[in-house]
Amino acid sequence: MTKRYDLVVIGGGAAGIVSSVMAGGLHLRVLMIEKDRIGGECLYTGCVPSKALLHAAHTAHKIRHAAEIGLKPVDYSRHDTYAVMEWVKRSIKDVANANQTEAMLRQFNVEIRRGDAHFTSPHTVQLGGEEIYGDHFVLATGSHPYVPEIPGLQNVPYLTNTSIFDLTEVPESLLIVGGGPVGVEMAQAFSRLGSRITLVQRNRRIVPREDARIALSLQQILQDENITILCGAQVTSVAATDQGITATVSTDTDICDVVASHILCATGRRPNVEGLQLESAGVEVTSRGITADSRLRTSRKNIYVAGDLLGDWQYSHMAEYEAKLAVRNILFPGASKAKFRVVPRVLFTEPELASVGLTEEEATAQNKTYRVYQKPFTQDDRAITDNAASGEVKVLAHPITGHILGAHILGPRAGELIMEWLFAMEKGHPIMTIADMTHPYPTLTMASQRAAQKWYEELAKRPIVSSGLDCYVRRVRPHTCAFAATAAIVAVGGALFGLRRKM
Repeated sequence: MTKRYDLVVIGGGAAGIVSSVMAGGLHLRVLMIEKDRIGGECLYTGCVPSKALLHAAHTAHKIRHAAEIGLKPVDYSRHDTYAVMEWVKRSIKDVANANQTEAMLRQFNVEIRRGDAHFTSPHTVQLGGEEIYGDHFVLATGSHPYVPEIPGLQNVPYLTNTSIFDLTEVPESLLIVGGGPVGVEMAQAFSRLGSRITLVQRNRRIVPREDARIALSLQQILQDENITILCGAQVTSVAATDQGITATVSTDTDICDVVASHILCATGRRPNVEGLQLESAGVEVTSRGITADSRLRTSRKNIYVAGDLLGDWQYSHMAEYEAKLAVRNILFPGASKAKFRVVPRVLFTEPELASVGLTEEEATAQNKTYRVYQKPFTQDDRAITDNAASGEVKVLAHPITGHILGAHILGPRAGELIMEWLFAMEKGHPIMTIADMTHPYPTLTMASQRAAQKWYEELAKRPIVSSGLDCYVRRVRPHTCAFAATAAIVAVGGALFGLRRKM
């Protein structure tokens, strides 16, 4: 007998959990199918273990540099951090126990089945010899690390993010292939724990998706920590030698050998579509991911997709957003379209790098009218007292309307600081909103306010505004009356309107 459900969710990671809980909470009959562990990539091999490792690394770094704030330093080496990898594993268990995800799913009447499911038609999947019918489906099987085809790589014990947290000790030396978020975070973490790091990046700079100046500032910080970064380079071959793993690295001007005890591939991800037999359901898929419209519907209108399978914005918070949107469109009339204009992203190095909206390069390419407003943390009181005065707040906004195009923060707690810029952009508030808000002193948020106040400073320097203000202050104000003050305000306002029309 074929079992029938209102919604079948395939995949038990962030997108699968959120879509199942939401649908179950709205009284749909929901089945979740997961072939491995509930919690997915983020819990076991992604966000959680990497942040635990980074926390240990940042702590070791602070202790090692305690003399900067008048305390006695301890110079940790990798031999002193043998228990760090156990801390990482314990953190995974602690987070899993704290969330109690399976219990929560059952609380919302979600049925859980384990195994490999594959489509036999747009409405049916096969699971362990049993046929299951679904009115609708949400595909949320996530992604896996992409391993480049480098000659000799398959003959050495290379690491990816799915295996690096299985290490029992900190590597003596680590060659990292790829300068995206994973590569950069792991480079700083293991370097601070005592590994000798070489990072090879094909692009001309690390984290190329980020604002160029901000990314280059972070790159310099990492290099100052004795991390070797080779940009515009690629690994052309790998071999096991008496010294360890030897990689041949080619740049525009040179070819050199890099020897390391371990090698980590951090070269991106690919969608988990193998075995789903999507062709039986008529679902279109490319090498980047599953094709979907703005409602997150696939080429089969009863089958939706969320999370890494979409091929872009592979973040847990975006998986949650997409999962909610998919269930909303399945259940309620009136389509809601996915909006990817305001997508926050955070790199958890020290200092952190957080961004939302357009980079300066993207704004220029799109012929946007903007000015840059910035505040370095070297001039922020709290950052100075916290001994964390590196980086800056950089905001792109229209010079007249104050419309915010993007915000980029390299600095302490940037992942938290980006939130008020995210909120302002999401709600359509101009940069003046941040400038005019009262920010508690001394907090790091003052840096965002000071950057926003630059908009007023720049506006006041414009000749048409400056002359209008000068006229009011020196000629009108001494003889002020209600009529005169109003006339002055109207005059300045009219000048600003005329300037805006010229823009």
